Amino acid sequence: MVGYDPRADGRNVSNLEVAVAGSVSGLVTRVLISPLDVIKIRFQLQIERLSRSDPNAKYHGILQAGRQILQEEGPTAFWKGHIPAQLLSIGYGAVQCSPSWCTGPACATPETSPCILCAAACLPVWPPSPYILWTCYAPALQRRVYKTLRNAVVTMYRTEGPLVFYKGLNPTLIAIFPYAGFQFSFYSSLKHAYEWAMPAEGKKNGAVISPNLGKSCCSWMVMGEPRREEYKMQSFDAATQQLLKTALKDPGAVDLEKVANVIVDHSLQDCVFSKEAGRMCYAIIQAESKQAGQSVFRRGLLNRLQQEYQAREQLRARSLQGWVCYVTFICNIFDYLRVNNMPMMALVNPVYDCLFRLAQPDSLSKEEEVDCLVLQLHRVGEQLEKMNGQRMDELFVLIRDGFLLPTGLSSLAQLLLLEIIEFRAAGWKTTPAAHKYYYSEVSD
Repeated sequence: MVGYDPRADGRNVSNLEVAVAGSVSGLVTRVLISPLDVIKIRFQLQIERLSRSDPNAKYHGILQAGRQILQEEGPTAFWKGHIPAQLLSIGYGAVQCSPSWCTGPACATPETSPCILCAAACLPVWPPSPYILWTCYAPALQRRVYKTLRNAVVTMYRTEGPLVFYKGLNPTLIAIFPYAGFQFSFYSSLKHAYEWAMPAEGKKNGAVISPNLGKSCCSWMVMGEPRREEYKMQSFDAATQQLLKTALKDPGAVDLEKVANVIVDHSLQDCVFSKEAGRMCYAIIQAESKQAGQSVFRRGLLNRLQQEYQAREQLRARSLQGWVCYVTFICNIFDYLRVNNMPMMALVNPVYDCLFRLAQPDSLSKEEEVDCLVLQLHRVGEQLEKMNGQRMDELFVLIRDGFLLPTGLSSLAQLLLLEIIEFRAAGWKTTPAAHKYYYSEVSD
């Protein structure tokens, strides 16, 4: 759960679901680390020094202690006191990961007070603490002081009163404050350092590609970021340019659903813009996430893409240019938008369906659609094949059959199809010889 953002993939995850996920992660973690906790408690209870030179020391090292406990008490000894420890871990995981308390590192923002984060991290130890039961019950089992967990609770309550369950609470709280503060601070600092070193929008097959910076005076640069980004807006009117600039700089100040519709509408009309719109959409999504931790723009964008996808045949019949622009745009969005550094699964099949439509015989007879098909396969073909290799095989069967059509294909279309077939066969790479041959032919 560390670093998990329930808003990252656009799903509407409830507080209860996140809390349950945190509880389960705490449960699994406790099962795995329980042996180390048992050894730690044994070390703390041993009066003698943890050294081989002390003949009275029973334990003097982690491996030696583990072997001795295993020989004397069996493997179940490493999970003595496991039930109260699980109560602690489950409660802690649920509270820490719950977005309503905003204590997970994904919720930690520069605007969030470190004191609030530290106080929230202390919440799991405030109810009658299972920690006391765990630390008392686990070593006591070794000496057979308590028979069961219920017997331990009753005996401790009768002999020492209810305050026994809060013994050591003050040092525990004192320790949690710096622990939680450092945890969130280091997570945030390292995350920002990683994003600065490897900007996600520049990653392409393990390499960082510089954006194509135009010379138009109507372009607008986003300053104050680790890298300079430029978005060509000269084809928009002045009001729309101002709307997009505000969305990039202060997304909370504009209607982001309207912004999504503006970008999609313009992408369907301007093929040049549709090739770069994905980068702008990615920047707005990042800005909104950092500012408000929401995904209004992402939802609006995906909903609009779905609407156009469902009406793709009507769009193609109405405007071939609009259809080509839509395919270019959805492939561009697929290329830029990431969930956990992976392409969005929700877009895989729609992108495939669009490419399949471009590979039909009636589309292959039009050079505009063939050109679009080849360009998009160059851009996202390798990613698509990793997500669903079977559909890529089926797509290239169509492309191969189309290439072998006796009539209906222009020489340029045949050349482009042959080039993409060879491109994929070479592992989505173009050899120098192939590049010289195909692209000199295209330029001629």
